[in-house]
Amino acid sequence: MVTSLLLLAILGSTAGIRTEKVGVLLMHGFWQAFDTQHHLDFKDFVEGKTGVKVHLIDAFNDLAAPPTESSLTPMWIQVPAILEQVKNISAQYDKIIAVGFSQGGVIWRAMIESWDNHNVDTFISLASPQHGISDIPVKYLEPLPKHSIPSTLSYSYKLGISSGIKEVLKSLFYLPRVQNVFAPSNYFLEPKLRHLYLQTAFFPRLNNEVGSAEEKQRQKNNFQSLRKLLLIGGPDDGTVIPWQSQIFGFRTADKKIVPMEETQFYKDDLFGLKTLDEKGAITTCIKGGLRHSDFPNSSEVLNDCVLPAIQDVISN
Repeated sequence: MVTSLLLLAILGSTAGIRTEKVGVLLMHGFWQAFDTQHHLDFKDFVEGKTGVKVHLIDAFNDLAAPPTESSLTPMWIQVPAILEQVKNISAQYDKIIAVGFSQGGVIWRAMIESWDNHNVDTFISLASPQHGISDIPVKYLEPLPKHSIPSTLSYSYKLGISSGIKEVLKSLFYLPRVQNVFAPSNYFLEPKLRHLYLQTAFFPRLNNEVGSAEEKQRQKNNFQSLRKLLLIGGPDDGTVIPWQSQIFGFRTADKKIVPMEETQFYKDDLFGLKTLDEKGAITTCIKGGLRHSDFPNSSEVLNDCVLPAIQDVISN
């Protein structure tokens, strides 16, 4: 009798600290909050279909927050701050599914690369500019303070200026005064301005184009330790330019679109993309007819792309 009671006491004391098997962590995009309706719809769908808990990461929301706490905040500030929150949540689980929508997908890749011994099993990149953006939609520039450089660019774009002048204006995105206040400029990649791009603080380092050999290998090891990478996007997105960046494609300086396999990221296996592909870890899910904001709660995306990926994690 005493033995039985002792056993029950031991089991009872450990039951509260047992890890759950799988959790989903969703990072929102630029100009959004964690609890926007399409993220809530995503959460309801996944939890209802799979029983897996979805955590909506509450950090650096929309544009209304103070400058140092909004989605405008530079990525090199956002990433380490969000990672601390993510580590606390992920400690509850044996393995997690990382979901990043739009800018949130770039943030998630940066967190994975900088997180040693992470427990991210699968990374779902949802309409995210993984190869960067070569243009920034005017709608993202319009809400910014008047007379700021991004606001000036918005006005110039509307005027339909020549492509030559537009390229000069694009170079302004690489100025520190823009890089320090406008997060999308941190993953802005104009092939004709590569010399300026390589001087910036975030994207070249994320892509292992700069940095020490030791740091490059560390980031590569962390990224290629993923079991699965799901890239979701579509040609009618209208926000990520070019849309092929969502599946790690991009355009060259002469404006030719090249697939993932023909990019330097892949050919040189800079951060493990080729390694993941060669072990069969990369899947793409391309859906037409969807605008950028449609992706998180599109029934087609959820049923055809997201649900199978989550079920795969549950079964492994």
